[in-house]
Amino acid sequence: MGALEDAIRRGGKSFLKEVKLFDIYTGTGVPEGMKSVAFSLVLRADDRSLTGEDADADVKDILAALEADCGAKLR
Repeated sequence: MGALEDAIRRGGKSFLKEVKLFDIYTGTGVPEGMKSVAFSLVLRADDRSLTGEDADADVKDILAALEADCGAKLR
């Protein structure tokens, strides 16, 4: 999962403070040869409260990095 975490860290440049893998699933609903992974992300600004737009922009960048670097897709 190192490549996925690296992509998350590259994509979450602005507010990402922590990344933790908490689930890997291969079973019903997941195509053969694929797996579903779940990460917990902590987004925080040191100088202010984040808005929903701030968080959404960081998550959008993280998802783009995951797709570009690893071929990952949001389920």
